[in-house]
Amino acid sequence: MQCFGLCKRNIEQSYKEVNKETSNIIITRHDIERILLFMSKEDTVDRIYINFCNPWPKPKHRKKRLTHTKQLMLYKEFLKQDGEIYFKTDDDGLFEDSLKYFEEAGFKVIAKTYDLQSQSIFENNIETEHEKMYKEEGKKIKALIAKK
Repeated sequence: MQCFGLCKRNIEQSYKEVNKETSNIIITRHDIERILLFMSKEDTVDRIYINFCNPWPKPKHRKKRLTHTKQLMLYKEFLKQDGEIYFKTDDDGLFEDSLKYFEEAGFKVIAKTYDLQSQSIFENNIETEHEKMYKEEGKKIKALIAKK
């Protein structure tokens, strides 16, 4: 639970730096497969950020991925029409598989890069701690924007 406090403070600081209120953000911890128990079509969301999630590399675990087709179909229930998903990862396999998952779920990938550091596709990219760490290690960050 300590990470939620850090997350909250980092978001508040980032918004404070640009003189904005944080009234449009919810930080929550739930099993993703149960998301429709607390989110519905009435709870509309403009954008979902999936940053450096567990890649679940073993084939038997891939359905647990936050970008798996099964999960993306759940997000469509509350993501607004033309809503977007911003996705970042350092994992090549997860990124390649996710491109297929987005297509299978009926999303349109409107931007993608295999090196976010040299080709930013995000307006006002907020660099995460993982992103900084991987960048220092020389790893390329893969990213995409998908539209419902």
